[in-house]
Amino acid sequence: MRGQPVHSYGTAELDLRLTSRRTDRTLIITVRGEVDLDTIEPLQYALSAARTGPDLGRTVVLDLSGVTFAGTSLINALLRARRHLGPGRLRIADPSLCVARLMRLAGLDGHFTTATSIGFASAPAMAT
Repeated sequence: MRGQPVHSYGTAELDLRLTSRRTDRTLIITVRGEVDLDTIEPLQYALSAARTGPDLGRTVVLDLSGVTFAGTSLINALLRARRHLGPGRLRIADPSLCVARLMRLAGLDGHFTTATSIGFASAPAMAT
């Protein structure tokens, strides 16, 4: 799936890499590395920015397949994004084992629309 690159963030000091790109109907945000209190800000910003401007109305697909550590700050960011984006706009693609485990422990594994790949998560007819 191709799309227009939007944003890229990553530093040597923080073990996080965030990229995003647009397709016709979707904003895809890919997260790689550790997501915790020290690294959550770029993800929060990207999710917040998806509420306005050129991404208003787009489905936001969050690719969490490359997350190697996830803290409760990720859960907070997901809950906030789901509330602010509105029903059905946030989808999670291929959550890594640590993300799936964290969501299960928090009792949220059935509260988000998830898919096994970005392609499935981006599909317009996907149930929300």
